[in-house]
Amino acid sequence: MKQLSILLLAVIFSLPFQATAQEMAPQEQDSIIYPYVLPVWGQKVTDKGYGDQLQLPFGVNLNYVNVYMDLEITEFGLEIGGRDFSDVLNVETLNFTQVSATTNGLNFRADAWVLPFLSVYGLMSSVTGGTQVALQPTWKDATGEIILQLPEFSSEVEFDARTYGIGATLVFGWNNYFLSTDFNYSVTDTELLKDQVGYATLSARGGYRFGLSQKNKDFFIAPYAGVMYRDFVGADGNAGGIGLDEVFPELDATFNQTVDAKIASNQELIDAEGTTPAEKIKLQAQNQALTTIEERVNESGLFSTRVDYEIKKELLQTVTFQMGFNMQINKHWMLRGEYSLSDEQRFLMTGLQYRFGVKKKGMK
Repeated sequence: MKQLSILLLAVIFSLPFQATAQEMAPQEQDSIIYPYVLPVWGQKVTDKGYGDQLQLPFGVNLNYVNVYMDLEITEFGLEIGGRDFSDVLNVETLNFTQVSATTNGLNFRADAWVLPFLSVYGLMSSVTGGTQVALQPTWKDATGEIILQLPEFSSEVEFDARTYGIGATLVFGWNNYFLSTDFNYSVTDTELLKDQVGYATLSARGGYRFGLSQKNKDFFIAPYAGVMYRDFVGADGNAGGIGLDEVFPELDATFNQTVDAKIASNQELIDAEGTTPAEKIKLQAQNQALTTIEERVNESGLFSTRVDYEIKKELLQTVTFQMGFNMQINKHWMLRGEYSLSDEQRFLMTGLQYRFGVKKKGMK
């Protein structure tokens, strides 16, 4: 189950978005040379009188991100010592009642405005978190009737993960109104999984920029609202390994006690005088199935041996509504916060950005 913690990831990113809505009234000014190497067409924008409204071209961001996500396990396979036990331990019989993940971490992002309306960036995150899993193993007979149901178990597994990614942001502004679209792709590494996990995010936001000082036009706040789509990339699932007793240390004893109690209860009914022959045959078949399940599970060493598994998971909610703000102190410093709240997913991010320019050769 530990691999469920990768959620991570995810989740785990701060989506880059700069409040760069441009005022459309051009300045009355003499010819000015745009001093920085980026963005391309920076001089053309300056010639049209908008040069002072461009952000400094390079930026570094440090953000804190907290994410909670509900998940669904859609496929699960189990092998122990090369033997396949998916016939008795699978998605249906394990009966996951809750799977969720919470992550906390720092996200570092470096970006550059390559065009006046296009920023590209790379990101790196280091996160810790936990995966919460609850399941109630349940077995049914051929008619769909429950023949064995264990008590519900729950557990939380802690994890560490590292995420790397790239992305791009498009921005359009008019009279202090702004729109942006963003896409990024990242992969997450964790010791719990054999393979990296891909994660894609697409978002759109819109808002308005309010000036906070008549003397300093670079001091403003830009609240916004938008929609974000997030999901795992790749439909083949992933693989990992874990000792089940690390997650559910009392599962062994509970399993055997529950099975033995059910078999004994069935046998009492079989031996009772009032039980019909048809009911006896049904109960005898149930006991035979229960005995087979108990023997196979115990012989497998499932509860004490490290097992290999393949799992496929999906987010219960992939689209969320976001709200947030950018507050620019001056050309160099900006604060940002973003928040979303939904039934199956929560997202909180806050961070600090520093921007700077690299001048063209020969410029002072």
